[in-house]
Amino acid sequence: MSRNNNGPWGPSGNKSDNKSSGSNPWTKKTLPGGGPSGGSPTPPDFDKLFKNIMDGFNRLKMRHGGPLELGLLAFAILFVIWLLSGLYQVGASQAGVVIRFGAYQRTELPGLHYHAPYPIEDVLLPNVTSQNEIEIGFRTDPHTDSTRTMAEESMMLTQDENIINVQFTVFWRVGDIQKFLFEIREPEMTIKMAAESMMREVIGQNKLQYELTDGRGQIAEEAKERLQKLMDSYNSGVIISQINLQTVAVPDEVKAAFQDVVNARLDQERFRNEAETHANKVVPEAKGEAAKVTQQAMAYRDQKIAIAKGEADRFKEVRAAYDDARDVTAKRLYLEMMEQTLGPAKKIILDKSGSGAVSYLPLQELLRTKSSASGEGASK
Repeated sequence: MSRNNNGPWGPSGNKSDNKSSGSNPWTKKTLPGGGPSGGSPTPPDFDKLFKNIMDGFNRLKMRHGGPLELGLLAFAILFVIWLLSGLYQVGASQAGVVIRFGAYQRTELPGLHYHAPYPIEDVLLPNVTSQNEIEIGFRTDPHTDSTRTMAEESMMLTQDENIINVQFTVFWRVGDIQKFLFEIREPEMTIKMAAESMMREVIGQNKLQYELTDGRGQIAEEAKERLQKLMDSYNSGVIISQINLQTVAVPDEVKAAFQDVVNARLDQERFRNEAETHANKVVPEAKGEAAKVTQQAMAYRDQKIAIAKGEADRFKEVRAAYDDARDVTAKRLYLEMMEQTLGPAKKIILDKSGSGAVSYLPLQELLRTKSSASGEGASK
């Protein structure tokens, strides 16, 4: 069966029409005779044909025609009805696809059109603008809006070998009308089976926790892209508009056990948050205390270094003075040392200028008396 290789919205199968540049694919040229170009048959003049038939019928009546004339008249009436069967109406959301002896011929705009009567030509009127949807994993009752689960479609296996219940809706529309009609059989069933296969593939490549939480949007988008590539490989002329995940949940049989796991993970998250809060409070305090100790140590270090440098500078100055005047400097150093050593000590000075004998002195009582005297003087 021969087919036209033009796009589905091409005006005709003639080579001359294919050379038209940049025109609206729905627009048809008009020939000088008034008929549309592109191989579309010109509708017969039904008024003239009907008038000729009526004139012939009147002539037969005047001549009292026999069975042959009446048979010819009946044939003419049937022929007119056959010609009228080529009229068809294309709806606003439809495309009129005319096929000649089963092969694609042309595509018509919405409106009233004519094609050669059957079996020469026939017309298909697919809906090309509306959005179609396919439910997988569930079915919606149009009367009650209630849904029922289709377990054989919705149960899928994840990467970590868990069973998950996935229900989703596929939205699609016709992109290439010629491919859609002539390249695949039962398009809706093909899309449904392909979508279920692609979703199972995506679910099987991800883990359960990801699919139940953050991965829903990514999974739907990835399944849509894979389904579109598969339909393109089928040369189906179908555009996948969107995939909506209705339900992504664990089966009812294990929901209680899974809820325990979820609660444990929530507790784990809560404990982790509490630990982080405590750490955020304690760690800054510890860092502040450490910084304080570090500053004190640095201050003590700087103080000791300064004192040591001062002592070293003083020693250098004394050494220089000692080198210039050794006797004087030595005597001065001796006096300063004795002053530092004997200054705070308790002393009793004895004068030996008298007799040579040393008299007995009550040193303990003298020291106590001196201490009490110094205390009274300090109080005054």
